Amino acid sequence: MEEDSGNLINSIWSQELDLPPSCVEFCPAHPSYFLVGTYNLEKDDVEVSLEKEAVNDDDDDEKSQVVKPKKTQSRNGSILAFQLQDDNSIVLIQTEPQSSALLDLHFNSNEGFRDICATVSSTATLTVFRLSPGVGDNKPLKHLNTMDIASLSGGEISATEGSEILFLSLCWHPSRPDMLAITTNTGYVYLVHLSAWDKGWKLHTEPAITHTLEAWTVNLSPNLGVTDAPDDVSFRIFSGGDDSKLRFGTATWNPFDDLLTETISAVEARGHDAGVTAILPLFTQDDGSELLVTGSYDENVRLFSLAPYGRPKNLIEMGLGGGVWRLKLINLDKTPDDSYHWRAQILASCMHTGPRVVEVLQTADGEHHFRVLGRFEEHKSMNYGSDFHPKSKDKLTVVSTSFYDRLLCLWKLELS
Repeated sequence: MEEDSGNLINSIWSQELDLPPSCVEFCPAHPSYFLVGTYNLEKDDVEVSLEKEAVNDDDDDEKSQVVKPKKTQSRNGSILAFQLQDDNSIVLIQTEPQSSALLDLHFNSNEGFRDICATVSSTATLTVFRLSPGVGDNKPLKHLNTMDIASLSGGEISATEGSEILFLSLCWHPSRPDMLAITTNTGYVYLVHLSAWDKGWKLHTEPAITHTLEAWTVNLSPNLGVTDAPDDVSFRIFSGGDDSKLRFGTATWNPFDDLLTETISAVEARGHDAGVTAILPLFTQDDGSELLVTGSYDENVRLFSLAPYGRPKNLIEMGLGGGVWRLKLINLDKTPDDSYHWRAQILASCMHTGPRVVEVLQTADGEHHFRVLGRFEEHKSMNYGSDFHPKSKDKLTVVSTSFYDRLLCLWKLELS
């Protein structure tokens, strides 16, 4: 299906940030608040100046060879807490500098834990915060704990000399609040158990899924049902990599005994022409097949049907004009009417073209369709992060970001 342009949307508020934003999410427990993670890549000033000095010294070739060092790059960032005001302005409440760049952040979706947020970084650290705004509290974001991959794995996993490990993305288990999954630039998807928010974290060192290149994204389906042991967690895991693969399988994990059992081995879904960068499970149909939407560097969104066994089926795809970096479900309607059997509306963060609000549905006669409902195009560089106010109903309230121009924007769209 060719791209449907949708309605062009204008911002109602915007601001330039100090550092490039990489991720953003509203807090489901305190819906007027949202967090922004930033990612700053900088050259080492000392080494760059040495290189310039050596290169410009034409009279001393030996010095040029000895002093000129290899350029190195370091990354840092911050986590910003904002509050959306009733007059549609946005106020920065708190800035927490970070020694590493942030690549992803997500709030826990489980009831009673929705004020807990996890972030992952360029130095393979996992950090957990609690957002607890109170009267007169100018620092509502509280740091609970940070651990790196070596500590999480009990020393079994660490970067080798001359290499580095980055945590690229994370997701919480949808029904188990103490469990999450993390992906790495080395192509692995790991499971982590948080026995308490401030201590006792453990990473299962056997990868749940492996890619041959960067593992860009991961998502988990809800618990699949009753297991033999009360502490076992059964789930379906999906991951996407720079190897253009969507991989998924079913597993059972007991985080206390640290036993991971594959009940259905991971298989691949073909059909992507570039890296798979976003995965959004929708729901399981009556026949047991699961529907999910993917985003890719190849600029397309795709709807897949995944049967419990056998190869997945690509039902339909549509180009959005830019690499699709993130997908978030706005709403899902499974009540059939005269025009559709089911319908989902999705917020897509598209790197080169800006955010899009997309609808996918199955018509009453069984056909599947994508269409763009709205597009926001004021961002002039990579749109890596967008999110919508959790209390949005007929009018969607969205904050979106762009990387190199460091822009944070607020806009709204009427939904039908």
